[in-house]
Amino acid sequence: MKELYNKIKNDTLIIDIYNKIHEFEDGNKEKGWAYHDYNHVLNVADIVENILLILNYDEDLIYSAKIASILHDTGALQGKDDHALRSYEFAKKYFEKNNINFKNKEQVLEAIKIHSDGFDTDNIIALALILADKLDVKYTRVAKAGKMVIGNRQFCNIEDIKVNTENDMFVFNFKANSKMNLKELNEYYFTKKIFKAIDAFCNKVNKKYKIKLNDKEWNLLG
Repeated sequence: MKELYNKIKNDTLIIDIYNKIHEFEDGNKEKGWAYHDYNHVLNVADIVENILLILNYDEDLIYSAKIASILHDTGALQGKDDHALRSYEFAKKYFEKNNINFKNKEQVLEAIKIHSDGFDTDNIIALALILADKLDVKYTRVAKAGKMVIGNRQFCNIEDIKVNTENDMFVFNFKANSKMNLKELNEYYFTKKIFKAIDAFCNKVNKKYKIKLNDKEWNLLG
């Protein structure tokens, strides 16, 4: 599975699609606040891997989930609306054209299809993908237009997101620089969505969790 993942990740067709998405989103002042580009899907793949390692899933499932991560935003070339369905359709045709078959293929396709939805699924690949997609809010994710949006611009100050475990508990640690305006970030609607996504995921997998900012407990009150 690792070999298949690397083959898909390094496919020039996939990379070219994400480069075009990056260009499209840079030119979309109305909706292009966050990139759905190659850097983003690589970040999501890394976060997904960390999440599933903590939950003790095997290598085959982890690399299956990383394949879902790489392909999950291919449909964003036509805009964000309905991009999950277009990404699913692309992935399905891509697998067929390249004669790609593997144990968790249907779970991967479903995960791509529903990754914009909530956590009303038992598909662990989808659950990890949905959460990781929300967690990737570091500086590389902010598009040109997003740097001008109050609240959203604060994500430019997040340098990394670490997912670890502590006493059998998930720890989500956001690393930010000294320019961060925490009050503005806490008041931003998407920050609340991140917190809700973490809570929903951890409830689904029956795990306790901590959210930290620069190694200190982070809550939306300050």
